[in-house]
Amino acid sequence: MTNHTPVSGPFRITVEPIPTGVTLDVGAFVQHVVHDVVEALLRDSSYGERFDALLDAQPQDPHQPERSLPFEELVADLVAVAGTKVPVYGVQAFALAGHIEQLAAPVGAGLQAVEGGAGA
Repeated sequence: MTNHTPVSGPFRITVEPIPTGVTLDVGAFVQHVVHDVVEALLRDSSYGERFDALLDAQPQDPHQPERSLPFEELVADLVAVAGTKVPVYGVQAFALAGHIEQLAAPVGAGLQAVEGGAGA
């Protein structure tokens, strides 16, 4: 059986083939991000106040959600607090790249065949 987890830390990354390429499961990283967001909400009451204001401003019709500048600003601020980069260190970077290349190669070959055939 092939090891589909080329990155074991600090955040596990699992690679799975799909018909059009690969998926990267970064569940451990997402858990870390959610943890950071909840921690920020608990540490700084202004986030909670801003969220409450968004709840109060929600449209009465739940079938017509609206996005507002305060919503976008809160999302951007929480993303900045949580971070967006998944570190992959040393040899694990090569293992991840190799695993993605190995699993995506059949898809790439199929796409090249289709593109080559279409141009002829």
